[in-house]
Amino acid sequence: MHRLPPAHRGGSHLPMRRVETIFIVIAIAFYAWFLTHYGPREVIGYVRMAGWGLALTISLEAIARIANTFGWRITIEDYPPGLRFYELFAARIGGEAVDYVTPSAQLGGQFVMAVDVREKLRMPIALATVVVASLAEAIGQIVFMSIALIISLRIIPVAAHLYWAIVGGFALAVALAGGFFFVQMKRPFSHLFRAATKLDIARINTDEIRDSADEADAVLLDFYARNRLRFVASCLCYAIAWSLGPLEIYILLTLLHQRATFQTALLVESVGLLIERATFLIPGKLVSQEGGKALILGMLGYPPGIGFAVGFLRRIKEMVWVLFGLLALMIHRTIMRQRGDIKGAAPAGRDSVMKMQRAQGEQSL
Repeated sequence: MHRLPPAHRGGSHLPMRRVETIFIVIAIAFYAWFLTHYGPREVIGYVRMAGWGLALTISLEAIARIANTFGWRITIEDYPPGLRFYELFAARIGGEAVDYVTPSAQLGGQFVMAVDVREKLRMPIALATVVVASLAEAIGQIVFMSIALIISLRIIPVAAHLYWAIVGGFALAVALAGGFFFVQMKRPFSHLFRAATKLDIARINTDEIRDSADEADAVLLDFYARNRLRFVASCLCYAIAWSLGPLEIYILLTLLHQRATFQTALLVESVGLLIERATFLIPGKLVSQEGGKALILGMLGYPPGIGFAVGFLRRIKEMVWVLFGLLALMIHRTIMRQRGDIKGAAPAGRDSVMKMQRAQGEQSL
């Protein structure tokens, strides 16, 4: 098989890595400037002020994660009876944790979700459904942002200054979702397999993997042809999950003793999501989380440190769930490793029994 020269392997990843490094450096510089300008003592004071409210937002996030898991569950047409909902939930939060800490544009997390349930859900079906669910999540987000912006833009006058920025961000979100759907219609798994084969990645050129890629593409096309109602239901589950975001903003503003209205929370959350969508390649929502909230709430007349504090408090909540997800992955890997050890030990045990039986037979002779 033809192999690329060592100098060319991974060369296509270098520009992306440079971009990621630039983003991370900018993020660190932003945090250093903000803390120097406003002082870490003020931010710590806001965190103390929130106090027990963090537990409330962490619990609220659990409801959103459950709704997200239902969104994935709906896309699985022939759901295996042995696959428990909590296993699907664990795979989901594990994949989200991977997406949060890596610049994978959600591709890495989707693969992790599929791998974690492959013991009970065949890999081609798992891959196809997580991709469908990812598109449903994007559309659910667009539905939520549309409703939120329609309500908030008419009530808050200052939002008019953000009009064209909001239109541009919304158009980008729609374009990304449309492009993702277009890619799914072009047999993406088969193309990925052929590309990996040409690059000789881990020597994956096997008939079994090629057949799995073809089957995953077939499941994708079949789902969109026959299960449109399921797709709509999945989108609604994700829209419900996204709609809990403004409630969290409202709670955080109240805990920080700031004026809070539902319309303000809707605007902050929807515009914040547009900023995060535009910077989706940056791992961990660097800058977009704290910086986006500081920008929006600052334009709405709130103290400069409030926006940063709201973003920082939300990051604490997200990091707690990242830890939950990584813990779920660790537990799953441990269980799989133990099962593998047991399976590997079984033949040896049978060999020992056979040897003992032969020895007893020789002694009797």
